[in-house]
Amino acid sequence: MKTIYAIGDVHGEIGKLRELLGRITADALTREGEKLGVFLGDYIDRGPDSRGVVELLASGKALPFPYLCLAGNHEDMALNDLELWANNGARATLNSYGGRISDDHAAWMEGLATHHRDGKWFFVHAGIDPDVKLAEQDRQTMLWIRGRFLRHDTAFEEGVVVVHGHTPVERPEIEVNRINVDTGAVYGGRLTCAVLTDRLEGFLQV
Repeated sequence: MKTIYAIGDVHGEIGKLRELLGRITADALTREGEKLGVFLGDYIDRGPDSRGVVELLASGKALPFPYLCLAGNHEDMALNDLELWANNGARATLNSYGGRISDDHAAWMEGLATHHRDGKWFFVHAGIDPDVKLAEQDRQTMLWIRGRFLRHDTAFEEGVVVVHGHTPVERPEIEVNRINVDTGAVYGGRLTCAVLTDRLEGFLQV
């Protein structure tokens, strides 16, 4: 059986990330079958070492099995809206880079996908528009949405369960149609990973 590890918003918290990766690696050794890691975006801003986080994830060696990294709204701001970014954690990121995001890391961020589907699980940074077909969701929505998505309390199209971050909560949220794993690591909360097979197996946290 395939096991998927979905990791919430890191925001430069390299220490918590390394510790969580160790927990994930240990857990994976106890499970049969294919493994996949899915990082849900927001690797940079506010925390102490955005550069270190991107360096580790972009290396392809963060986990001993395949993983993919999705775009978050903070990566999008850093690439496309410097004025908005300046008011949303840019200083910490620029300090970690010595003043400017390196070209190779910017290119890596530019190439991040907005979403990934695996069976009933739909992985995305912020969420989806409940009134739009899955195949027609736009980038802005998937990186930024809150209100209508978070309030939606019935099944989404095709019965998918959306696994997301973006909106910090004290503990993981488990709803009938979504799972939120952003537990505010950069605000003193924990860094959370959902462990998924054909069901939610539980959470790993540091």
